[in-house]
Amino acid sequence: MTMNLMAGVEILRGMGFFDFFLPFLLFFAIIYAALDKTKVFGEDKKDINAIVALVIALIASTTGWVIKGVTGFLPWVGFVALIVVAFLMLAAMVYGGNVDELVKSPVVKYGGLLFVVIAIGVGLYYGLGFDKAVSTSFLSDEDVALLLMIGIGIGAFAIIVKSGGSTSKSS
Repeated sequence: MTMNLMAGVEILRGMGFFDFFLPFLLFFAIIYAALDKTKVFGEDKKDINAIVALVIALIASTTGWVIKGVTGFLPWVGFVALIVVAFLMLAAMVYGGNVDELVKSPVVKYGGLLFVVIAIGVGLYYGLGFDKAVSTSFLSDEDVALLLMIGIGIGAFAIIVKSGGSTSKSS
């Protein structure tokens, strides 16, 4: 079963599914949503929004450096999303399901903002290939991932300790 799945993925890769079609769909969806939300061309102009989004998505999808940046950056976005969901699950367990109080605290707001900025920086660093351009780096990819995980763990521990632990209410 695994071999058939891998063969199917390789067939899709050979057809350009991951290098053209998926980035095209992503570009189209984001641009169309932005045009539809901002109403740049006026109310109820879905057809114009779709045509403009289609053209921009096709142009962006045929540009090599844009595709390279997106396909290198998006796995990091998925990785960061996985970490955020895992942190929220952990916080929900610690705080008895009352994540609203945790999210409203300034420690989480500013810590989350710092985390997002660092994650975007790391994602761009690897996604755009700067890691290969800077050959004097003494850290391997595994070392960077380990340091990132340790930093996230320490940050999560500090937030939980500073917020005062469990705040379950008794009836």
